[in-house]
Amino acid sequence: MITKFKQSWQLFKASITVTLRHRKLLWFPVLTTFLTAFIALFFLSAVALPMVLHPTGYHLNQEQHWVALKDYYFPTPATQPESPAPASGASQPLSTLLTGQSGHATAARGFPWGSLVLLVVYFVSMFLATFFNVAFYSEIIAALDGRGVSFRRGLQTARSRLPSIFAWSLLAGVVGWLIRAIEQRLPLAGRIVTGLIGMAWSIAAVFAIPVIIQQQPMRNPIRILQQSAAMLKRTWGEGLIGYLGFSAGSMVIFMGSLVPLLLAGAVALLFKSVWLIIIAGVIWVLALLFMAYVSGVAGHVYRCALFKYATEGVVPEPYDQELLDMAWKVKKGSEAR
Repeated sequence: MITKFKQSWQLFKASITVTLRHRKLLWFPVLTTFLTAFIALFFLSAVALPMVLHPTGYHLNQEQHWVALKDYYFPTPATQPESPAPASGASQPLSTLLTGQSGHATAARGFPWGSLVLLVVYFVSMFLATFFNVAFYSEIIAALDGRGVSFRRGLQTARSRLPSIFAWSLLAGVVGWLIRAIEQRLPLAGRIVTGLIGMAWSIAAVFAIPVIIQQQPMRNPIRILQQSAAMLKRTWGEGLIGYLGFSAGSMVIFMGSLVPLLLAGAVALLFKSVWLIIIAGVIWVLALLFMAYVSGVAGHVYRCALFKYATEGVVPEPYDQELLDMAWKVKKGSEAR
């Protein structure tokens, strides 16, 4: 157990070393999050504003306006109005059909457009996340190859894989939506089973993004999933060692950070300074958040290092073969890499 912990710690340090050596990798999640949020807000504003401003006969600051919008975009059988029969065969004017008991016009009810919009937003978000992850991972692989990191080149790589990204986003979105929809309708035991299915899906798709990067654009997302799963079938993890190493490394850092915090607290008590405790606490929290962020980026670096070793037999520096051999154990009878 001590040996495994040491190996996990070495994998953790190697991944941190690559991350800090190529500091632009730390900016990738920040920039991609900003771009994703900007595109999402632009998309939502283009869709949401017309929905909010849909005429109902009420002012925006009136509760009836929002109730009418809810009934229009998210109709339910209970809210569906009965169609009154026209008197003496005469057709009713449109103004009558759109008028409530209060005399104000209300939004017509019908197709659940709100659910359709939410579904479109969900898939757009999935596509953007996949697109920027492809850009991010492509530059991690470039860093492991000894090249520099370029945000523009990462986006160009992602753009060249648009068919694969779109196909995979569609499959991942449908699977994720189905798992969540089924989970909400099942009792506790069913939710546990559905959670296990979701976990199996996540494991099988763990290398989907690197596969998209390394392969020519593929319009069949099942092939992407098959290639990701085939790697796990051919080489199986004590890869868990590495991920446990990240958890253990984070815990070590957390425990070590308590020492200066306690010292600062002791000094603050000695001088009876509340502000010193507050400042030390804020610095400690910010430092932990930064370290958690760096560890998260290093986790992506570690995944790409395993991918390169499993597919190409290449040992990226500063990793060594013994460490990666411990992270990937070849099944007996499988072909040599």
